[in-house]
Amino acid sequence: MKFKFTRLFSLMMVMFTMFNLSAFAGSSYYSKVTAKAVGNGKVYVKYGSAETSPTFNSTEASASSGRQGSTSHKYFLYAQADEGNVFAGWYENEECTGVSVSSSETYEVTITAESTNQNSPTTQAYFAKFVSAAAPVLTYAETRIYANISNGSFVNEVTASNIDGEITYESSNENVATVASDGTVTPKKNGTCYIKAKFGEVEGFYILTVIDDIAAGVTQIGNGDFENWSNVTSSNHAPYNWNSFETAVGDYAGLAAGLQVAMVEGGRPGSDGLYCVDIYSRSVMGFATAQGNLTIGCINAGATTADNAGNHNFTKTDDPTKSETISKVPSAIKLWVKFAPVNTSNQARLSATVHDDYNYITYGKAEHDTEENKAHAIAQAELNFSACDWTELTIPFEPTGNTTDGQMYIIVNLTTNSEPGKGDVGDHLYIDDIELVYPEETGTVVYNKYIGVAVNGNYAAPQPASIEVTYNEDNTIDFNLKNFALDNDGTPAYVGNIALTGLARDEEGNFSFSGDIQIAPGDVEGVSTWIGPLLGDIPVVLAGTITDDYFYVHIDINVGYPVEVEVGDLANATVSVSDALVSTFCAPFTVAIPAEYQSDVTASTVTGVEGNVLTLEPVADGVIPANTPVVVEAPQAATLPVSGIYVKGTPVAGMLAGVYESTPAPVGSYVLQNIDDIIGFYRVTSGEQPIVEANRCYLIVTVAPGAKAYFFNEDDATGVETIAPMTTGNAIYNVAGQRISKMQRGINIINGKKILK
Repeated sequence: MKFKFTRLFSLMMVMFTMFNLSAFAGSSYYSKVTAKAVGNGKVYVKYGSAETSPTFNSTEASASSGRQGSTSHKYFLYAQADEGNVFAGWYENEECTGVSVSSSETYEVTITAESTNQNSPTTQAYFAKFVSAAAPVLTYAETRIYANISNGSFVNEVTASNIDGEITYESSNENVATVASDGTVTPKKNGTCYIKAKFGEVEGFYILTVIDDIAAGVTQIGNGDFENWSNVTSSNHAPYNWNSFETAVGDYAGLAAGLQVAMVEGGRPGSDGLYCVDIYSRSVMGFATAQGNLTIGCINAGATTADNAGNHNFTKTDDPTKSETISKVPSAIKLWVKFAPVNTSNQARLSATVHDDYNYITYGKAEHDTEENKAHAIAQAELNFSACDWTELTIPFEPTGNTTDGQMYIIVNLTTNSEPGKGDVGDHLYIDDIELVYPEETGTVVYNKYIGVAVNGNYAAPQPASIEVTYNEDNTIDFNLKNFALDNDGTPAYVGNIALTGLARDEEGNFSFSGDIQIAPGDVEGVSTWIGPLLGDIPVVLAGTITDDYFYVHIDINVGYPVEVEVGDLANATVSVSDALVSTFCAPFTVAIPAEYQSDVTASTVTGVEGNVLTLEPVADGVIPANTPVVVEAPQAATLPVSGIYVKGTPVAGMLAGVYESTPAPVGSYVLQNIDDIIGFYRVTSGEQPIVEANRCYLIVTVAPGAKAYFFNEDDATGVETIAPMTTGNAIYNVAGQRISKMQRGINIINGKKILK
């Protein structure tokens, strides 16, 4: 009997092995990598292994993976400069802008192939930049740096070639890090920014990610903002301190292994960072769906069926890369989410548990949990949530009644579906800025923010400012804007301290004040005259919101003429008007058109339509309020960077809706385009959804839906007899007749039609 059972078991194993072999045989993955030279040089690509003697005979080269059962494909890229030129780096965009992905002439890259279609392989292009050996070049020793706040200032050495003169430095986000005139960088807070060395029009960049490891693992989750990534060019990259299937354990860990997280540029509105995480579902061997799963613990792949108790996440306390210590119990967990499922009835899930020194298990199904496991949970937070654009969620921790005097841990899990094994291939869950919230403590906090001031309608550029906020035991706050000053043609006119005490604050962090106050003198060294105390009682109206992740205060002061003050975080955007001389714009801060340009440049909301003609209402006094989408008209093409104090809000006004990250235009909406030299808002149809770039807008018409387009004047509306459909997938050319890989700002030519982006 024993012999028969052994033979039966062996036969089953052979059948199982054959099944897996046949499944893998039908799941070959194909990829292709192309290298192109930008400038005077040549390139070469080799798949699989390094090339001892690359053959440089072309400015474009490619290699393909052939038939591969694995999704991980390795390539070697080589660059060789022509005589009199030098290699300047590998880039992922043809313009070779931003930070290079490698400064080495030989670049090893691993890509993940998603296509099983030999005729449509997963493709990736890289661009080798070559410049004249006599051209000015600025190169940093390191192109990516992780810096700890606790380690203080540092210098990343910059090499200057063919440069005779002063090099200047700047940080793209001084909330994250500042840089001195000698290139010394001082980390300020968690986040990511660019540090630039500049000489005229020549720039060198590197990416700086600031980490606070004192907070991580003590009161906050390490890398909760997803700015720190490892192996970003390989098939197993993941955000530092987080784990997915690539680092799973268990009997079926090898079968479960597969890339299901991605580093995505951009993130939630108002973030100080450059990246967020995309957790997505994938197909396994062509017949099963593996939902996305990301945890600060460890994934156990212990069964072949998704809802089996053997498949779970757990804290691996003996491995610091798969566990997270914590020093006190938070009251809530706060995070930003964007959920884009294939089926909008599906729900994503977050669960978080604070527990004692135990390998605590998070099961996908409640019935699998055991009394022994439950006894170690101290507090739990969980939520299933539906499809949404970027949304901030705050989920409270509920105490279980268990306590401990020893070490505590926290495990956080994020999945693309609330039920094990459910969901669809192509579900995407984007997460940014996870933060643990604690009961508010009393005491004074100094906030280093920015201040924007408008005097009698004249707006000055935002400047750094310090604000003292004292949190009182009765849930009131004392607010003190210290050393408030006005800009007087580059010379500060010192006003004083705007101090208010005992302001009631509600659960959402809102507070307000209206009444007369006296401004007190400040304490800037060397300043003896303060204007504020000389004014006596002055009327002040204040409204503000201060929470863990949002700080905004608006103050109106009347000193015989209006003074408007905004205090908060700095946000940036770009107003860009193409050769068509018409564009759309929105920003999460107030933008004032300079007085000298208001006669030529107009910004208008769209308040209605008459027939096919838009009704435009210019903004008052040339001021575009925060979160107000507008149409901008200018006498010439221009690009203007702008900045202001971030105001939380939804960018909708009149019939325009704005976006703060690149978004496909909704079907049935209208996007601004130039078709046959006629500028208007043209209807978006299914399958032809152009991308609305960040800080731009689209039109929503509900009063007369179904029209093919709306225009700015009657002549255009009556002069259009037929409207060509928008095309998004054919060859694209610029106005010089050069073929380009994707639509660029300005006029693009597709199928002979001019399309405005």
